[in-house]
Amino acid sequence: MQPKRSVNDIDQMAAAETAAFLRRASITYLECCVSLMMTHLQREEVASILEQEADMLRRLD
Repeated sequence: MQPKRSVNDIDQMAAAETAAFLRRASITYLECCVSLMMTHLQREEVASILEQEADMLRRLD
């Protein structure tokens, strides 16, 4: 029989798993958005847009 985990341990595990799920879901969503952009724009246009967005994110500090 395994020892019971504390509520704090379970809360930490749940928070970590939730964060991991949200990270994976966000990456999948981003990949879908990029794929959609690639069906309607040229590769260089998509790259330029994504570079501008990356620069904007870096300045959010």
